[in-house]
Amino acid sequence: MDRADLNAEELLEALGYSVLCFRDDRTLSILYASGSFYRLLGYREGEIQGLRLPSDNPVLRNEIPIDWRQVKAEIETKGYACPELRLIKKNGHHIWAAYRVRLCAKGGGSDCFCGIAEDITLTRRSLRQQREQAEELKALTENVPGGVLCSRGDKLMTLSLISDGFCRITGYTRAEIQSSFGGRFLNMIYPKDREAVKKQLENCVCRNDTAEMIYRVPGRDGQVIWFLDKTRRTTDCNGHYWFYSVLIDVTAWKKAQDELAASEERYRLILEHMETPVFDCDLKTGRLYYSPAFQKKFGGGFPTSGDVLELLKSQDFVLKEDREKVFRSLKRLKRGESVKDEEYRIRSAKGNYIWCSAHPAMFFDEQGAPARLIAVITDIDRQKKENLVLREKAEHDLLTGLYNHITTKKLIEQAIAASREGKRHAFFVIDIDNFKNVNDTWGHLCGDQLIELTAAQIQKRFREDDIIGRVGGDEFVIFLKDVSSGLILEKAGILQRMFAGLRKSYKPEYGITGSIGVSIYPIDGTTYEELFRKADAAMYAAKKQGKNTFRIYTKKDGDLSPPEADCGF
Repeated sequence: MDRADLNAEELLEALGYSVLCFRDDRTLSILYASGSFYRLLGYREGEIQGLRLPSDNPVLRNEIPIDWRQVKAEIETKGYACPELRLIKKNGHHIWAAYRVRLCAKGGGSDCFCGIAEDITLTRRSLRQQREQAEELKALTENVPGGVLCSRGDKLMTLSLISDGFCRITGYTRAEIQSSFGGRFLNMIYPKDREAVKKQLENCVCRNDTAEMIYRVPGRDGQVIWFLDKTRRTTDCNGHYWFYSVLIDVTAWKKAQDELAASEERYRLILEHMETPVFDCDLKTGRLYYSPAFQKKFGGGFPTSGDVLELLKSQDFVLKEDREKVFRSLKRLKRGESVKDEEYRIRSAKGNYIWCSAHPAMFFDEQGAPARLIAVITDIDRQKKENLVLREKAEHDLLTGLYNHITTKKLIEQAIAASREGKRHAFFVIDIDNFKNVNDTWGHLCGDQLIELTAAQIQKRFREDDIIGRVGGDEFVIFLKDVSSGLILEKAGILQRMFAGLRKSYKPEYGITGSIGVSIYPIDGTTYEELFRKADAAMYAAKKQGKNTFRIYTKKDGDLSPPEADCGF
């Protein structure tokens, strides 16, 4: 080669090219190769004589052998060819070279291939990665349970990628989308939703962020499809915007939401016209609703959100004495237990407390967590008060207002059942002496007045939780809880002085006196019948002793123990 050739070769090497010439023979014998070619393969100059030597490891090793006759034909047609050579380096690794080649005639009648080779290994690897990424993207988009779109950031959202999933959902082919909508996604969106979508995408561009929206797309069959669209904006190397969107078909969910909204509206309309107050609490959001009948009955100004338990604690809506019952019911409802209707006193719009019956119902979500509480409240104030009056009449003696015989017995039995070990209680039986003479001499009206007056005087002298009852014509019972011997003697003395006072202040001619008998729980008995029988025996013993005194029961028949006798403690 002359100097010009060397300068050209140096220039080619500087640009990353190698010169390669070889015969068109069986071994592709090398006629000339530049030093850069050998260095590229890791060989010394002259170390290899041909590209296809008859060995197990030839330098040129394409998966599909190159058809050099076809290469010649291409050269004859275009003047050159550019086959890609897979060359094996000395260390066993391979590289790819683009070989821009022409034919040269040499002596001996054989043709030679002469040209320049460029290492394109990185380029091929990059292209392969791009193909793999494209295949992965395709596989990903086809497996997404919905559709995937890629559109330009122009006003009409021109589509560059449409997944099979999107075509399957809408019923359109890619060709139909191109022909019917000009390949523009905005033209596919339901007309009334287009402005909202455009605004969302504009916000997405401004924020350099993602957008999430729900809109409609009419399908090929005319049915409207609701899509949940999650879009991300990207920018290419030229500064152009692109939108990658994943679209999920939420038509069934939207239909369910619409049906729920319609159901809620029907529910609201029903409540608006119901005369029974209804309270509704969404436990997930804390939203509180009060029906018009509720506000009419109990007033307005209630909070529209918050925790039900906290509101009940901070408000005087339910009477303080009844709130604990409400708390217990709510806790049981949250645990999924059934709760019967309960009665509470609730503050009305007028400011007074009225009796109401509450019918609560708890609803749970799919995970079993409490989601909604609804309570229907019925005004039972009049009925409750009438029942209380009837109960009062049924439990009390009409003449004196004291408990009657049946109620007295029931309350004493309940007190005995609730008594703790080691406690002592006293059972008094009181009888007006010579009461028959009062009725016979001065008449039954005077006898009734005496009974009323005696009952009133007894009530004044005993504790509020003591049980006092009239169990016969002129016979009274008193049950004192948790007493000592001293208190029993004190109360017996008080009763004696009470009769003495009546004798002086009320019709002295009656000569009013009383006999009192006492039995002690659990010494003298553990039932009402036992205690009554022994207190009654002690009272008759007091009468035999001369009346106008009291006796504490003893086991000896006829034992007339004096008033100061020990009580057995």
